[in-house]
Amino acid sequence: MSAEIIVIGGANADLYGQIALEQEAPADSNPGHISIHAGGVGRNIAENLAHLGVKIEFIGHFGGDDFAKMLERSLTSSGASISLSMRTPSSKSDSYLAIHNNQGELISAVNNMGLIERLPKNFLNAHTIANAITTADLIILDGNLSEEVLDDFFQIHGNNSVIASDSVSTAKARRFIPHLSKIDYIKCNLAEACILVSAGNNLSLDSPKSLKSTESPGNPESIESLEEVSQRLMKTGVGTALISNSDAGFIVASGGEFKHFSAPKLAKSYSSGAGDALFSGFLYAISRGENSYQASLFALKAAETALRFNGPVNPEIAALGKF
Repeated sequence: MSAEIIVIGGANADLYGQIALEQEAPADSNPGHISIHAGGVGRNIAENLAHLGVKIEFIGHFGGDDFAKMLERSLTSSGASISLSMRTPSSKSDSYLAIHNNQGELISAVNNMGLIERLPKNFLNAHTIANAITTADLIILDGNLSEEVLDDFFQIHGNNSVIASDSVSTAKARRFIPHLSKIDYIKCNLAEACILVSAGNNLSLDSPKSLKSTESPGNPESIESLEEVSQRLMKTGVGTALISNSDAGFIVASGGEFKHFSAPKLAKSYSSGAGDALFSGFLYAISRGENSYQASLFALKAAETALRFNGPVNPEIAALGKF
């Protein structure tokens, strides 16, 4: 039996340093706490969906160190399958190093994703994997995949599969530009969206058009920018886009329509994993037949669950799948 949803992307060890001081000292050593978690955008989405009760096949590239064991265990224990993933025992796992302030907000990060970027272009063309992709209800790709793998994937499956993509970062968002018209659902932040629509469009956000959302804007100037970018993104042929802008919330755009949703307000929150949970919740609800509005409300609940947890995936998201 084929997987209901296949996720193809990064799985890496997340190393978090959280500063204990209310005001960190730049260019200096700050007291705080260091923790290690199973992470990676694709892996996070796969684990979230597995906790929600979805049948998941995760396809990634695992090394042969102790981090690889942690990454594999995190997925299988949640209910996801990793049987189609590539393994290179002689390689170290991919990794991500992040520094957060006292409130859990990201200050800076470094990613080392060489393993997933070395996934061979023809790996996804093996008969068993290609057949699984063809029969899956939804394929989720993250921007950690190389341009060569993405180009080959969209050429073969772009017209026949339902595809969702997470752009991951501004540096990696460019990899999706040639394929936007074949993407049914995409998640990105405002900066990544600007990259996606900038090619040949001369995008400028210095003077955003006066477009007003029916929802509470929070930061009107940012929301106007979100609206403008969402309209430009729709013109590329993307089906539905989730564009986030930190505390200003996010916009869901589809066709000529968009709707703004305000971000959850918590006394203390952890930003890591919130975007992955948001997209996971949205795609979960969509896969269950909800419209984009209801899916967005569910996505907000998923993101709020992640914001309460110091780690990429909060296992308590499983409770949402019961409703």
